[in-house]
Amino acid sequence: MPLVNPRSIIAQAHERRRAVVGANVSTLHMARGVLSAAESTARPVLIQFNRSGLELIGGVHASAAIVQALADGLRTDAALHLDHADTLDELALAINSGFHSVMIDGSTLPFEQHLTIVREAKALVQWSGLPLEAELGHVAGDEAGVTIGAASWTDPDEAARFVRETDVDWLAVAVGNTHGGRAVGGLQTDRLHAIRAVVNVPLVLHGASGLGSDDLSAAVELGVAKINVGTALHRAAAAGMADSLRERPGNLRAALLESEQRVAEAAGELLTSAWAVDHQPRDAGR
Repeated sequence: MPLVNPRSIIAQAHERRRAVVGANVSTLHMARGVLSAAESTARPVLIQFNRSGLELIGGVHASAAIVQALADGLRTDAALHLDHADTLDELALAINSGFHSVMIDGSTLPFEQHLTIVREAKALVQWSGLPLEAELGHVAGDEAGVTIGAASWTDPDEAARFVRETDVDWLAVAVGNTHGGRAVGGLQTDRLHAIRAVVNVPLVLHGASGLGSDDLSAAVELGVAKINVGTALHRAAAAGMADSLRERPGNLRAALLESEQRVAEAAGELLTSAWAVDHQPRDAGR
């Protein structure tokens, strides 16, 4: 099955109070592992690359060609998403290379400047019909390829204005989540509830590796329809390689395959979580 436009996948998940996994990967074997898990669980998934992942796999064109080739014959819906782009040029290159949704990250900019770049990004992607994600508030932490600053939580009033004035399709929120590590203080459900009350677009939660299953289930009940996971998958990949090389030093092929298997196992657990969308939408835009 060819890769799809994920707009309908996310919309259906949002309607059903479920979420789709956005899996950040950096290597061919990580992408293979995630897609294998999607196939075995019959769940939709977004394969995502940030700047660091793109550099490692060979760039935007290479990532699109690789994921499209891996998806041939897949019987579940999968899409390719650009995560944490800082510039309009990055968005244009990804769209022209075959990505199916994109994110513009101006979360460290002053609010008015942030509005401007997201409006410009929306105008850029409008012709393609692809969904645009943006982040309001700033999810801090430590993740390669992501601009990291001090955490700033999403303000509900600003969120209402932001969505209204940018017409962004998906809004990533900062509500206690943290990139690359455990959330400090846990999910801010009151803040998320207040955002949900004034924003009707699907919400996105970054930094899901640091949140427990109860927090993730609560977030989905409050409008989160895409949950991004990267650190847990990269740790699984690294652990698989390390264990394999410890047992069979120098056997790179075996290490890569073990890395892939560990990613598949970790992704499978995510894709079958209580909060994850539990069916394959058949009318997703293609």
